[in-house]
Amino acid sequence: MILSDAELAKLSDVIGELETKTSGEIRLMIVKRSASIHHVPYSLWSLLTALALVAVWFWPQPIFAHFIFLPILIAVTFVVAKLLSSIPEIQRRMLHFKDMNDQVWARAEVEFHREGLSDTTSHTGVLIFVSLFEKQAVVLADKAIASKVPEGTWNQVIHTVVEGARTGAWAAKLEQALRECGSYLAAHFPPSADNQNELSNAVIIKD
Repeated sequence: MILSDAELAKLSDVIGELETKTSGEIRLMIVKRSASIHHVPYSLWSLLTALALVAVWFWPQPIFAHFIFLPILIAVTFVVAKLLSSIPEIQRRMLHFKDMNDQVWARAEVEFHREGLSDTTSHTGVLIFVSLFEKQAVVLADKAIASKVPEGTWNQVIHTVVEGARTGAWAAKLEQALRECGSYLAAHFPPSADNQNELSNAVIIKD
């Protein structure tokens, strides 16, 4: 996990502090991955087998004459593909960026509703969603906020989170992103007279 228990507790406290200054409800979710990688071993196996067959075709010795050669070749490329496909960097390179991006957004939208951010009284829920495998972040806001948010409002928050992924300074950058989000909400959505904490402040961790 990228954060210690102490860092998770600190971020939870930061969310609680920020929510005293706004009617918004902020949640931070960190997931291991959003994109599906089930096809990666088989795609890699097909690629390695094709490359091996091309190499063998131009081999000076007629090794295809040995009937056992082809099954061994296929078995070896399968084992190599399984081993290579367990490496995260190779997994990412076997996925199209747009597909990864679409799956991160889809997961964020599902989690937004699953975690009750669309059910707050004033519709002022905001989710900062971080998907580690893809090194991507998404900010989703409920309709009361979205209707007043200019295009690109959350870009700085996303940039800050991604900077944390790039530098490894996860705790510091996630806190900074939360404070940037809280600053916007405090300016545009001040706390109500009976400002209640409708959702948990705890950081959500999922696979």
